[in-house]
Amino acid sequence: MTDLQENDLYAAIDLGSNSFHMIVAREVHGQLQVIDKHKEMVRLRSGLDEQGRLSEQAFQTALECLTRFGQLIKNIPPANVRVVGTNTLRNAQNSRQFLIAARRALGHHIEIISGQEEARLIYLGVAHGLAKSEEQRLVMDIGGGSTEYIIGRGFSNDHLTSTEMGCVSMTQCFFENDTITAERMNRAVASCRQILRPHRKTLTQLGWDTAYGASGTIKSVGQLLQENNWSEGAITHEGLQQLRGELIKAGSAQACQVLGLKDDRRPILAGGLAILIATFEELEIQQMQVSSNALREGLVFDTLGRLFAEDSRELSVRAMQQWMRVDQQQASMVAKTARSLFNQAHNTWQLRDTEYDYPKLLSWASELHECGIAISYKRYRHHSAYLIEQADMAGFTNQEKQMLAVMMLNHRGKFIQEAFDNLIEPHNTKLIFLTVLVRLAVRIHRGRDAESPVVLLVIENDTNLHLRFEDDWLKTHPLSQMDLEIEAKRLEAAGFKLTFD
Repeated sequence: MTDLQENDLYAAIDLGSNSFHMIVAREVHGQLQVIDKHKEMVRLRSGLDEQGRLSEQAFQTALECLTRFGQLIKNIPPANVRVVGTNTLRNAQNSRQFLIAARRALGHHIEIISGQEEARLIYLGVAHGLAKSEEQRLVMDIGGGSTEYIIGRGFSNDHLTSTEMGCVSMTQCFFENDTITAERMNRAVASCRQILRPHRKTLTQLGWDTAYGASGTIKSVGQLLQENNWSEGAITHEGLQQLRGELIKAGSAQACQVLGLKDDRRPILAGGLAILIATFEELEIQQMQVSSNALREGLVFDTLGRLFAEDSRELSVRAMQQWMRVDQQQASMVAKTARSLFNQAHNTWQLRDTEYDYPKLLSWASELHECGIAISYKRYRHHSAYLIEQADMAGFTNQEKQMLAVMMLNHRGKFIQEAFDNLIEPHNTKLIFLTVLVRLAVRIHRGRDAESPVVLLVIENDTNLHLRFEDDWLKTHPLSQMDLEIEAKRLEAAGFKLTFD
């Protein structure tokens, strides 16, 4: 990479339930040019114990892998690096401890994404690997712990769903000790069909012209069918049945002598095959094309969109405002003042995090803080926090939604310190400062004026704040003055001293 400008490089890392994938790429005339790839079979899902915790061995294996990944991307700007965790890290009981240790090993923060967001990114990656077309597509991706199904056209999706079945989880559940029989395979396929059935009607009603499969499992099955002359370039139900028969005849994946079957795929092949057969049967798929792109490519293109085009998170905020009938003029006024205060405070409070965009987080919290009023004015800050944390918002990771929820829960009233304590470093402390800025902006705009006052924020130290208003603004806004007096008492309880004139 020495002959390339590091600023032109992008990296995406997918911490999957079965394997960790990384790509390093550069953008050339709107196209993604991959310059390096690395994959390691970490098998994180297999490391979950009966309590749903990652074992010490799984923990250590994953951290060693991330240390190696970190060496390759250490010179790439943090803003150009995206790292996401999927199903296993969504569900592991000790996921928080892993994220802290993984951050140190990799040198970059890790985002946990929802199943819906995972599906969106998968579709984005697959769509960018296909020729421009008006065809309606069904995209399927089998992971270690979940399987995603997406209906879309071009780069836009119409339906996203994530199901709790994956090649690792299905193998563990139905093919213990690598024992494969016709009865076990039938039970696995039936279980997968049952999981998929609630989504069948929506998927089939939307329909598709072409079905595409992404991920290592589907790529591996596609190659097996082709090398053994069980299909001609696409996955078919007939070909899947022939592979099924070979596995049952061998009695185990390890004993199977199918041409082209790689050793690293044997431990999870049976579970992945069961999911594919169930999908073909439940959705009545005739054939499925294999995509070379998947989640990690979607991550790179999504990052490019954030840096150079429209951020999908901005669209999600606008959609939430419309859905909850937020007073957008008021929200914009609060956001404008909050950003003005941020520009005066960020140096003292060191809020220009190179890995995280705090100004955007501040704006989004300001723009959405009143969304809970659509449910009830009483305890609306609690409603706002709940809505944002639980909603599927395209582009947002679970941590981002949690951080927004914490700020919105604390944008007025008594500070709830426990909410900040649940965040990982450095957000558990930095978000307190961001929340103070939102609180001040909300107080200043209590009168819902159409214009923002000019206000100077003086920070004597981290906790001593002074607001200075121009043109005797406070004298003509007695409600705001009273509100700031109340806020001074609230902030004092949280360890801050607020004065104003």
